[in-house]
Amino acid sequence: MILAIMSVMMQWSAAQLSITTNMRQDALWDNASESWEVLATDENPTTLLFDKELTSFKHTTATITSMYTILDWDYNEEEVKYTMKVKSDANNEYEMIIDGINNCVAFFYWKDNNYILVRHTIQDSHFEE
Repeated sequence: MILAIMSVMMQWSAAQLSITTNMRQDALWDNASESWEVLATDENPTTLLFDKELTSFKHTTATITSMYTILDWDYNEEEVKYTMKVKSDANNEYEMIIDGINNCVAFFYWKDNNYILVRHTIQDSHFEE
């Protein structure tokens, strides 16, 4: 089902997308092992609600709601993957990936010379036309 919705996502101007997640993992890139070290796991749901023009989205968690501006995006049909550059309402920039094959939404950013990943597992997605 996720693959079908992801393939339809190219029609942003005609629809609004919402994604619900059911797990979050925070991880730190380890250069020595060339792998992600998971620091925390949280099973609280979150929701991402994208506007029809694919210019912004609202991310709601159990503790906060944040608005993001989508600065740039690209879609790879073969990989069923959106890659985006986004900026939060707190003025922080992230690379964000919506991955329809691996069923996740991932935020990447640098903090104190560390490369951080916040990965959300997609529980469900819905398209409103």
